[in-house]
Amino acid sequence: MKTNALLVLALSASALLTCAQEPRVTHTQYHSGPMSLGLSATVDRFRHSNGPLWLGYAVQALPRTHVSACSSWTGSSDVEGGCCNELRLEDGPDNLNTSESADAPAPTVFVLLRLEHGEITRARTARAGCTLDAGGVAFEFLTDVQAEDSAAFLGKLAASAAALHDTADHRGRVADESLVVLSMHATPKATDVLASLAAPGNSNYLREKAAFWLGAQRGHEGLVALRQILHSEQDSKLRQKLVFDLSINSDPAATDDLIQLAKSDADSGVRGQALFWLAQKAGKKAVGALNASIENDPNFEVKKKAVFALSQLPREESVPQLVHVADTNANFAIRKEAIFWLGQTNDPRAIAYIEQVLKR
Repeated sequence: MKTNALLVLALSASALLTCAQEPRVTHTQYHSGPMSLGLSATVDRFRHSNGPLWLGYAVQALPRTHVSACSSWTGSSDVEGGCCNELRLEDGPDNLNTSESADAPAPTVFVLLRLEHGEITRARTARAGCTLDAGGVAFEFLTDVQAEDSAAFLGKLAASAAALHDTADHRGRVADESLVVLSMHATPKATDVLASLAAPGNSNYLREKAAFWLGAQRGHEGLVALRQILHSEQDSKLRQKLVFDLSINSDPAATDDLIQLAKSDADSGVRGQALFWLAQKAGKKAVGALNASIENDPNFEVKKKAVFALSQLPREESVPQLVHVADTNANFAIRKEAIFWLGQTNDPRAIAYIEQVLKR
């Protein structure tokens, strides 16, 4: 409850700042004004501009969000307040990072869209308070943009741009960029939009990218959405990729989901992926699930993946567990597999055990 209250207060304060704060923009003809007729209609109006144009507006981002793009900034590469002197809008991509503290204040970010010849060719962000260098391109800043409107617009932009991804059209990259920007929005609407893009009826490319950001950025709500997709999805390859998205989710409950998938999912490929990512994520908590799969899984390949997953645990855990499997498992091929991965550790305990086996 305390965390939720802090989040509400942070978002409310950030909303007030969003309304008042406009960017400092250099090397441009700058104009700002209120949005009219909704974001989509407003953007369409600027598609008819003469020459290229940067269109920007402010939204609240998730509390854990940090945006930096120091390779695109002038001067020092040191980040202060999310800024590296001036951000050159005409240069390279942004970097999205997350902090460990979910209680950090929700930052305000600028959503930046580049229009040329009637099309959106870039979508990027900058932390509010940073100076932007428009590189001689005109800049229009919109006030009063609602975060829900922004999330819906970016979802439609990602869907239309994804159709160009497999073509030579450079606008296909806008799908990736718009999904990144969308995933940063604090509004729950962003999770709903990402879930809709990850649902059947969209291209596999778009579904995979949207599901990734559900896992990487959307916390508990993203985990709930991923559970629903995994439960209903029929495509085995996509379900295996969704296991990775679960593994990068910040909600601790995602580990329990991985354990359950490793134990009981009907798809052996999904079980194998769950075992692998469980070892990367859960450490000691993974040991029981991995040993259970080695002993009980009906698929030999899954058993082998479980042995390999044991080898990926921290060494103080992996070596004793592999020795136990090599010493006690009833399946000779599995014992051999455990000995192989023991040999890869170069751990003195593993070497001593292998020498002991050779002398038997």
